[in-house]
Amino acid sequence: MRLEPGEQVIVAARPHAGPLLGPILLAAAAGAAGGFALGYLGRDTLPAAVADWTFVLGPAVVLLTVLLLARFCVPPVLRWNATRYVLTSRRLIQRRGILRRREHDLPLASIYQLEARQGILQRMQRAGTLRIDLGRGRVIDYPSVPEVHKFKSIVLATIEQLPMTAMFDGVDIEGSTGYDDDWSGYE
Repeated sequence: MRLEPGEQVIVAARPHAGPLLGPILLAAAAGAAGGFALGYLGRDTLPAAVADWTFVLGPAVVLLTVLLLARFCVPPVLRWNATRYVLTSRRLIQRRGILRRREHDLPLASIYQLEARQGILQRMQRAGTLRIDLGRGRVIDYPSVPEVHKFKSIVLATIEQLPMTAMFDGVDIEGSTGYDDDWSGYE
């Protein structure tokens, strides 16, 4: 991520880890079931019909457990680890991707409205979805933002610190316009 001259990083955060609860519980259950199955196959009192197939069943249990972990548990953790929300003094950046990096830059001056959305579980974790309205029906959602209300207030404070020229396409409305001097004789 390259910063513009004079731009500073204010907040850099990873999404909240709450959505990882399901994959972590599945990994624990898959590991426990695989361990139980391997323990069962290693018993001395195994029925003869099953004991003849232990040389196939043991690796099959390990392979099934590894495939289950590789398909349903590892990808969400890698996606979570590779996602960042970065707030700079001029932009809001969402970086995603493990092998192919995608970066979405959003100038703070283009933000029309911010909304923090939380479900009951997200409220207990103080996380939520930050909904950014850009006007004209364009809406961007940043899911699982940690401390969503605090993040929203920091974004709003950063927007307030932008120079007014950034908000109005380069028209300087803060400085003296000189109109008062030109029109004073016409009153």
